[in-house]
Amino acid sequence: MKLDELRFLKVKVEKHPTRDIQLEFLEKPNAIAALILNSTEDKILLVEQYRPGTAGKLLEIPAGIIENNEDPKDTLKREVREETGYEIESFKILYTPQKPLILSPGYTSEELYVYIVKLKSENEIVYEKQLDEGEDLECFWYSLAETLELTNDFKTHYALELYKNIR
Repeated sequence: MKLDELRFLKVKVEKHPTRDIQLEFLEKPNAIAALILNSTEDKILLVEQYRPGTAGKLLEIPAGIIENNEDPKDTLKREVREETGYEIESFKILYTPQKPLILSPGYTSEELYVYIVKLKSENEIVYEKQLDEGEDLECFWYSLAETLELTNDFKTHYALELYKNIR
């Protein structure tokens, strides 16, 4: 595969504003992530999927790319449905970000909007997932304590800390 054939990552170079050097970075679409709690707020829904950056499967909160300049809340609705089978109407949104996180500005342009949602009841309907091409993931519910031990995913740990601060 050639660099110009990449779908999500684009290698960019720009001149440093005060020094005579070139800076390389990845231009990557912005994304959302959703900490999904059950109705009693004692379990978190994680997805397990293969991640090439870790050369293995990773447990993490559902997340996805913002497509075609869509509103981040629309991305939340779409990604939650695609990856978990739940409709956004099954949730109460507990936290909506005022601005995105800048993940790693030294090498990527990606910004991440982290939401916290909770199921309205334990009887919400779970539909068949609508995974994107190339996605192969499974969903699992874990206690909050288990989650901290089971994953070292940054966005998951950040969302848990955020949740602790808002409740």
